[in-house]
Amino acid sequence: MKKLNEKGFAVAVILYASATILVLVLILILSVLSTSSRNTSNLVDMVKEQVSGVTGDAFQLYNLITNGGFENNGISWSTSTSEITNSLTNQLDPSIFHSGKQSLKVSPNGWQWQSLKNVNTNDKIYVGSFVYMEEVKSGGLDISIVNQKGSSLPVLAGGYGISYRTDGFEHRGVIVQATSTELFVQVGASNASNISAYVDDVVAINLTKIFGEGKEPSLEWCNENIKYFNGVTTITNYDESE
Repeated sequence: MKKLNEKGFAVAVILYASATILVLVLILILSVLSTSSRNTSNLVDMVKEQVSGVTGDAFQLYNLITNGGFENNGISWSTSTSEITNSLTNQLDPSIFHSGKQSLKVSPNGWQWQSLKNVNTNDKIYVGSFVYMEEVKSGGLDISIVNQKGSSLPVLAGGYGISYRTDGFEHRGVIVQATSTELFVQVGASNASNISAYVDDVVAINLTKIFGEGKEPSLEWCNENIKYFNGVTTITNYDESE
């Protein structure tokens, strides 16, 4: 009887050990399957990224221009570079616009400015806008970045001015390099100009601060991927070297 009990105890121990091993094996299998599933998902995402050219790096963009769509009338704009007047030299037009409910109409000339903050010397800045040149009798429209003295910053890609008629709103873009920290976006036309033009959806992005020095995207990428927004937005960037 004693021997039988000892045998029964031994069998129970073996069964318990077997059950424990089985549970551990099942946990291991489930873990492997879960990891495999995640790896498969990551692989699919990676393939999608390679096909689309997107690396998956998210960047937070800040539009240095406030009220770039002129929806809040002249708020944040000025009629001089010496003070913020929250007013415009030119008029707003509710009948022609690229987005929203109105645009800035420059006719026949005139300037408005907006101060840019959070810019260091040598930073690369992208300025994008939509322009409709309805009529050009002389001169042209200028959307540029100037310093306190009114001198335009060096252009690295693209161009400031436009002096030809367009069929509708045309997307404009330029990348410049900051020469000082006191800068202004300048929109309008000189006294020598006689035009009828509409400006809408102006953005100014400090590419160096967002993407890093030496990693700033090209003008082509900026024109294609940076859409108009007011305030802050998030964008997924791709590595142009790939």
